[in-house]
Amino acid sequence: MKKFWQKSRGYAALLSLLCFLFALAWPEPESPFLPASGQEGVDVPVVMYHHVLEEDSSLLGDYVISRQELESDLQWLQKAGYTPVSPSQLIAYAAGEGDLPQRPILLTFDDGYESFFANAYPLLQKYQMPAVVSVIGRYSNLYSQPDAVRHLNYSHLDWEQVKALSRSPYVSIGSHSYDMHDASGQESRSGAKRLSGETDEHYAQVFTADTQKIHEAITDVTGKEPTLYAYPFGFYTAQSEEILKNLGYQITLSCESRVSRITRDPASLFLLGRFNRPHGLSSQDFFARMRLEATEGA
Repeated sequence: MKKFWQKSRGYAALLSLLCFLFALAWPEPESPFLPASGQEGVDVPVVMYHHVLEEDSSLLGDYVISRQELESDLQWLQKAGYTPVSPSQLIAYAAGEGDLPQRPILLTFDDGYESFFANAYPLLQKYQMPAVVSVIGRYSNLYSQPDAVRHLNYSHLDWEQVKALSRSPYVSIGSHSYDMHDASGQESRSGAKRLSGETDEHYAQVFTADTQKIHEAITDVTGKEPTLYAYPFGFYTAQSEEILKNLGYQITLSCESRVSRITRDPASLFLLGRFNRPHGLSSQDFFARMRLEATEGA
């Protein structure tokens, strides 16, 4: 058992690297849900976090930042006049039922690491900022087993932690697939990609079944249906977008580095762009990459 969990640590690190490489190399198909340029609306930048550990961790890198870096980001946003918003606020705005604050921003955490519970969530409470954590059903099941070997370096949220987080006004639970966060071996589809030679019917069956499984798991645990789907590795197809829309999802997240314009059209909430937050950059330099600026006099 110990060897299995040690192996899983290296596997998780490999997945993080592959996420970055695949997002660069894989061409994203056109989607009918991308809003037309020039529409009136609000620009909403989205930050993509993953793992949050201590500043002396040897794992810090492109997909692992320190707790101190996260706190610095939240402080910078607060001082610069940006207001983190929840998925429900975006959905209401797109439906014409509400307004967004000045300088809205969406904070997202992929993979559902236990470090979110230990290191990120207390900071969200401290600064009273909402965020989304998107969980992988398979890993939450594994770490919910009584004999699971846990360590903050690699553990994922168990279902009890997901349930506790779902009760917080500062956390929304998103779907990150049940068992499609896999990029190992030639037989892997690498997230929601279509396999070579796969028919539309087979792809729809596989993707729908996986999505329904994570959807039902989150709903059973939290009592709330998830409305946001974060694509593993950022891979999607036009067919996956149609399936998610038909299953009731109202927001999907890509890994494309761009700021999205949210309009009074619910379709504008699909395939939102995101900027990955790596270790080693100051908050000012990272947000400059996103072309975010502080308010005058801040």
